[in-house]
Amino acid sequence: MRIFLTVTWAVCLFVFTCSFDFNALLHHHQADFRLNPSPDWSELLKLDLQWSSEAWINRKIGHFIGFFLLELLLSNLRGSKLAVMTAILYAALTEVLQLYFFRSGRIYDIVNDTFGILCAYLFGLMLQAYIKRTNRARTAARPPRSALPSDKKQTR
Repeated sequence: MRIFLTVTWAVCLFVFTCSFDFNALLHHHQADFRLNPSPDWSELLKLDLQWSSEAWINRKIGHFIGFFLLELLLSNLRGSKLAVMTAILYAALTEVLQLYFFRSGRIYDIVNDTFGILCAYLFGLMLQAYIKRTNRARTAARPPRSALPSDKKQTR
């Protein structure tokens, strides 16, 4: 089930990042893909940061959350380094693929996606440490087996 959810979420991220008109996708639920056979690779290097645009900020928050969730699904909440590398590679791939769909892929989006991935990785590590600590505390609170009342059959 986790694999199905992970693949489904990865496909959703692809649709979100590569559809021709994100606003049409968001507001009218219309996914439109148009292939650009000769993308402009210089788009990756543009630094068109638009901190005054609420829509731009919301898209960057969406990048962060989208790849945060992808990392959680890939790692199964365990903080896996392989999952981190896979998610970062997928983030880079989606940014490059955007250029082929008349979208504007940006290196700073890869950085933003990576930040979401690393936050999820740290969350997974903290969750695992908490679970381990809780299990140790539970184990330490139990009385030793020899101190427990025995259900042994009495022999005659």
